[in-house]
Formats: sequence, structure tokens, C-alpha cells
Amino acid sequence: MRLLLVAVCLAFGCSPAPDSPNASITVFAAASLTDALHEVVGRFELQQPTITVHTHIGPTSLLARQIQQGAPADVFMAASPDWINYLQQRNLTIGSEITFARNKLVVLGSLTTSPMTNLSELSTARRLAVADPSHVPAGVYGKQALQCAGVWDTIESMVIPTLDVRAALTAVVSGAADVAMVYGSDAALAPGLNVLFQVPDSCTPEINYVISTIRKTNHPEAAAAFVAFVTDSLQLDVWERFGFDS
Repeated sequence: MRLLLVAVCLAFGCSPAPDSPNASITVFAAASLTDALHEVVGRFELQQPTITVHTHIGPTSLLARQIQQGAPADVFMAASPDWINYLQQRNLTIGSEITFARNKLVVLGSLTTSPMTNLSELSTARRLAVADPSHVPAGVYGKQALQCAGVWDTIESMVIPTLDVRAALTAVVSGAADVAMVYGSDAALAPGLNVLFQVPDSCTPEINYVISTIRKTNHPEAAAAFVAFVTDSLQLDVWERFGFDS
């Protein structure tokens, strides 16, 4: 048994064991993390069999507001440091946030979408699906990129704001939009779509994913163990395999 535990630790990384056995924690996580997080949680529960992890997925901005309103979250994994800061300013998190992955923006279209190579050419699109640019991080980044390219005023009337970045993908798949601006990590999830081009880094801030423990957690040791596991360098292969940058 000891040899098996050592092997698991070498493969997946070991976090401090929580003081309280049989803990159950809830992780609020950005929608773009869905698939990679499923694997990370599986690894964690293999290492920490006395901890059960439940995930609550949604747009980062909505999750932050739910936590502010008292939703029972133990850990928050956000697609933007701004919303962790939002909670920090209200004394709702413990310690500083930790960056665990990065991303980039891409524009993709259907198999019949005309080729495009830059943001200016989006003006030829019929409809552009973007996560709601008024508050969802992917949409906020997207609007900043379009403003940087000087085309937001032209394109704004064509924008379909969606609940989150996954809904923007769905809009293209369903035909409601002919192009979407999404994260690079989302592009591989829709094999029937084509990546038209990557949004220049010069037109977006660094897109960092951050994690923090929620102050009102009932299981601080278990939550801390999960945060330590997620941010361990041994999990980088998961994020990279799902299209995130380390």
C-alpha cells in the first residue's frame, strides 16, 4: 500500500492531507475549465480518497456574484483575476489568488465560413458570438481586442452576447452565428469548426486563470489541499493537453 501511494504521488503530485476525514468541497469554476477540471478532480480524488469534490460550472462573473450572495463555495477557479479581486475586496477569500493556467483568444467559424486572417475582417461576418462583453471575462477580453483593432463600433451591432464562452461555440454550431471569439482551449472541443486566426497578444491583456479558497468554507484543510494540488507543476500536463498555456 505504501509503495502504491508513493507511485501515485510521483505520478500526480501530493498535497497535504486534510485534518478532517470524509470532507466534501464544492469548487466554483469558469465554464472554459470544464473538461480539464474533470480530469484534475479525478486525479485529486484518487490521491485524497476521503475528499469528495463537487463542481459548479458557469461564467466567472456570475459565479463571483453567487459567492458574494452566500452560495456555498469552498474554492473559486476564475478566468480572470478581476473577479477574485472583487471577492477579496469584500473579504470573501483567504490569502492571495494563485495563477495555475493561461489562455489565448481565437476566432473560429464553421466549415463554410469565408477565410479571415485578422480582426478587421470580422466586419464581413453576419453574426459574431462572444461571451457577454459587459461582464464575462472572455467577452471583456474580446471587446478590448476589437477596440484595440479599431473595429468595435462597426462590429457591435453584429455581436451576439452569450451566457459564457461555451455558449458562443454552440451559437456557431447551431448556425445562429457564423463566427465566434473564444478561448484557444475551447477550439479543440468543436471538431466541426475551423480556427480562422488567433487574436494578437498585443490586443489583449494576459489571460490568467486563478484559484483561491473561499473564506466561509466549512472544510479549510480540504480546500487548501485541492488548491495546492491544482497549482502543483505536476498538473501542467493536463492544462496543456486541453489547450491551455502554462
